[in-house]
Amino acid sequence: MKSEEKEQEKYQEELEKTSSEVDGVNEYREILSRVIHEGEEIFKIKNKAITLSAIIAGLEIGFSYLLICALYFLLSGKLAENTIFKLFSLVYPVGFILVVLGKSALFTEQTSVLTLPVLNGQRSIRELFRIWGLVILGNVIGGILFTLFISLLAPHLGLFDHETIVRIGSHVLHHDAWVLFMSAIVAGWLMGLLNWLLNSAKNSLTRIFLIFMITAVIGFGGFHHSIVGNIEVFGAFLFSDTITFFDYLWFLILAILGNSIGGSIVVGLFKYRIFESNYKN
Repeated sequence: MKSEEKEQEKYQEELEKTSSEVDGVNEYREILSRVIHEGEEIFKIKNKAITLSAIIAGLEIGFSYLLICALYFLLSGKLAENTIFKLFSLVYPVGFILVVLGKSALFTEQTSVLTLPVLNGQRSIRELFRIWGLVILGNVIGGILFTLFISLLAPHLGLFDHETIVRIGSHVLHHDAWVLFMSAIVAGWLMGLLNWLLNSAKNSLTRIFLIFMITAVIGFGGFHHSIVGNIEVFGAFLFSDTITFFDYLWFLILAILGNSIGGSIVVGLFKYRIFESNYKN
């Protein structure tokens, strides 16, 4: 009798374990399906609309830049400079929250989501590069417009001065090229992971927390985000005698390449390959 009870208990445990594994597989499939569907919907957006959305994202992400400049200007001379740079993590997420929840087209937030329909055979590499090109162009234009606007206004409001703009941009550029590139891969990886996590979130508060958590890590680590970095370095180029247009362009190329690899390969490719090798029938 006891032997039968033990066998029954063992059977029940195995059944529960199997049920849990099935639930995990189904949840993974569901998230992947949502991400692929989201990417497919972006591919359907007209060129003009996606470009305008990307320009808006470039403008909105500028509020992260505004706040880190204001924080540096406020605390400069009162705290160690390295401490101030770490405190950027508290305000860095603001622009990302505005962009992501507002559904504007931000390159790094869409890198992995656009890669998945290509990996799934629904879209071509050519279509992927077309969307990436439009989004990057719009983000860069929006960022430049914000830099020109805020660099004119901020000194008159006492938010920060041109010296602060140069200091922030110089801090972004002071690394060797290989460090900047690897750092951009980490930032792209985190942003790709953010999109995956957002597709598993059920409510707005959870989504805000996830955006804050991931982008705060980018801000605290000083990892290089191409679109925020575009604003930071372009501003320094405008007001510095030592930072050239080539420095700005070289940074942009390295950061975009690094972000692309981090988002599309580390997250998009790996996440899809896990599904394909373990879950796909």
